Amino acid sequence: MSREGAPEKRTAKAPPTAGTPIWVWVVYAVGILGAGIVAFSVLFSAGAYFLGGASIGVSVRGFLLWGGLMLVAVVTWLARRKRR
Repeated sequence: MSREGAPEKRTAKAPPTAGTPIWVWVVYAVGILGAGIVAFSVLFSAGAYFLGGASIGVSVRGFLLWGGLMLVAVVTWLARRKRR
């Protein structure tokens, strides 16, 4: 029995997803930058305190800014991961 005349069975494929939006990559990059700044600040402050005996002055505004940016990046990552 020949199937040459039979209609083709095509399965409906879902259209490919567009990928990750650019704003998500910007949020991730700023969060990683914030994490790096906080980590290096802690290292340099600890080095100055232990090696030089200097007192530690913490900028609350800086801590809130970079910590907030890291928090936004983590929340974005978790929300996108949960949505999958």
